[in-house]
Amino acid sequence: MKFTDYINSHHAFTTARLMSAMDSPNAAEEQLRLAVKSGSVERARRGVLVSNHGRYQDAPLDPAELLAALDPAAILSHHSALGAWGVAHDAGFTCRFRSDSIRSAFTFRGVSYEPCGPLGGVPVAGVRASWGRRRVTTREQTVLDCLGRPHFSGGAEEAVRGASAFVWLDVNALTRLAVSAGPSAAARTGWLLEQKQDDWHVGEEALTRLQAALSRGPYRLGRVQGEGGWSARWRLVLPESNEEVASWITHT
Repeated sequence: MKFTDYINSHHAFTTARLMSAMDSPNAAEEQLRLAVKSGSVERARRGVLVSNHGRYQDAPLDPAELLAALDPAAILSHHSALGAWGVAHDAGFTCRFRSDSIRSAFTFRGVSYEPCGPLGGVPVAGVRASWGRRRVTTREQTVLDCLGRPHFSGGAEEAVRGASAFVWLDVNALTRLAVSAGPSAAARTGWLLEQKQDDWHVGEEALTRLQAALSRGPYRLGRVQGEGGWSARWRLVLPESNEEVASWITHT
């Protein structure tokens, strides 16, 4: 393939993939140097490039596309997963993800790319995008992650609003994940499922199973503001008053 054809058909790519596709890698190296100098190609970080040529001139870049070029196995998580699923309430300028190969954060075009840990065998789904498919934690894993680390999810309010905005999820799968993750996850998940019992058709058996997984507690749902609230059933300290936190729940 010729260099110009490649940067006309690939928005984000690695130097290695570019060179492996070239008819003449030696000539392509010089063309790449000139393209970077002219701004037709940008370096996002070492070894990763973004085309500004042809149809990509002034085109927005989906952070997930750049992430997929850098590590095809990476998975969007936390607030970025809420955004990929279309349930985030606030716009974010941080791309959070799981990866076994990307260990350090970097910034490109005003977006901070921040790894949240290794893949760890978490369940993953594919969400369609214009350029391909985003790899993202499943709805159930996204809920578990956001409730467990609200500071990675836009804060406690945004985490609750986004996690509760799913029209549907697999309650049994979420229950299994929460029980496996430990008592604190079971408490936070049980509280949310109780709040969404009608919307998600949550059976009492799921709540009973989660309650049985608790230990003495107490557990917390993010940083407490003022006196906070309290859920006796789930031994859960809420970040604000019960009434305020209840108002964060998105009902369908």
